[in-house]
Amino acid sequence: MAESEKNSAASTAIDAQESLAADLHAKKLQLHWLLQITKAINYNFSTKQLLDVYEHVLHTQLKVEKLALLIHEHKWECALLYGTDKNFLDFDLDRILQELNKIQNLETEQELWIKNFDSILPVYHKDHILAYALIGGTQGSVIPRRNELLPFIHTITNLIVVAMENNHIANEKIRQAGIRKELELAAQMQTMLFPTTLPSTGDYVMHATYLPHQEVGGDYYDYIPLNDHEFVFCMADVSGKGIPAALLMSNFQANLHAHSHLMHNLPELITLLNSKVYKSAKGEKFITFFIGRYNVKTKELHYVNAGHNPPFLIHDKVVYMLNEGCTGLGMFEDLPFIHPGKVFIPDNAMLHCYTDGITDVENDSGSDFGMDRLREFLTARMNTRNIEELHGQLVSNLFAFKQSRNYTDDITLLSCYFKTR
Repeated sequence: MAESEKNSAASTAIDAQESLAADLHAKKLQLHWLLQITKAINYNFSTKQLLDVYEHVLHTQLKVEKLALLIHEHKWECALLYGTDKNFLDFDLDRILQELNKIQNLETEQELWIKNFDSILPVYHKDHILAYALIGGTQGSVIPRRNELLPFIHTITNLIVVAMENNHIANEKIRQAGIRKELELAAQMQTMLFPTTLPSTGDYVMHATYLPHQEVGGDYYDYIPLNDHEFVFCMADVSGKGIPAALLMSNFQANLHAHSHLMHNLPELITLLNSKVYKSAKGEKFITFFIGRYNVKTKELHYVNAGHNPPFLIHDKVVYMLNEGCTGLGMFEDLPFIHPGKVFIPDNAMLHCYTDGITDVENDSGSDFGMDRLREFLTARMNTRNIEELHGQLVSNLFAFKQSRNYTDDITLLSCYFKTR
């Protein structure tokens, strides 16, 4: 073999050894960086810390000159950016990124915001895209082969993005747990609005049923004794649901009790309550309200119905609708009118107050339970003296009526049986 051939063979062997050594060094570096990223994930690094590690590996170690990491949570946002002066806030990322998953090479793209990048690496979770990594300036990377560099960057990008997504899920679980705790506390506080017991005397007996649609609701009922022969009962329903409705109702209950001295002048009390609700709700919500003051000696019921479902007074198969009053509270800064009502309560009469959570129950065909069905149900059981049993029958009837539909509102019923003296 000629000397030149021997030298060429030796040079080739040396080149092969050097190439193998470079490849081995690159693999060791990749393994080292993967281990560092895995440790960061296992140590439950925050999202910011994970992004710092990711930037360090790509920028400092891999010598990647340009990077834009676009993450989608509630909307597309740029989580990490370096090597370019482009401001991603100037672009409608939601619109532009809709087509990015179809792009394999950015060299043919004309959009200014991506012209400085060479490659795009999408991160998927099943069929859902979590993120895009836009990569540029990889010529000086310590992993010279592009067919090895991009898959490695893709791998660590997947690890970081999934870890960030897990952080987001964990934080969301913590947030939801906090909300549930707050709702439980709000529900406990709301139960304090209702009377702990309702009366059962020689003259009358009361019973109430309350089934909240959510943890907290906007229904309210109450019983307030005034003296030995007079008491007040009421029912209210706030527009809307959830904590805002419960807070408004809690404020309403406090105002009602704070001004109990006005209960012998219901129009004045209603005027004041309307003013309080209007100021609290700023005209955005309102409260329907029924309040009655009963005298066991005269058997007279004075009442005001402020836009509430008219209670049924049932006696001897005759049904009276207690609908005298005014508009809902908080609808207007000043009530346009107040027409207080007065009715004589005969012996063995039944009075039922309810909220529209009962009448609005719908079945599979879209028909609601309605006032007519409720009136027929209660009239058919006018001789029932066990009010608790009557309420249980109504709840069962509503459950059967709704079929597969869900309840859409709180269900509240307050009944009073006026006995024979």
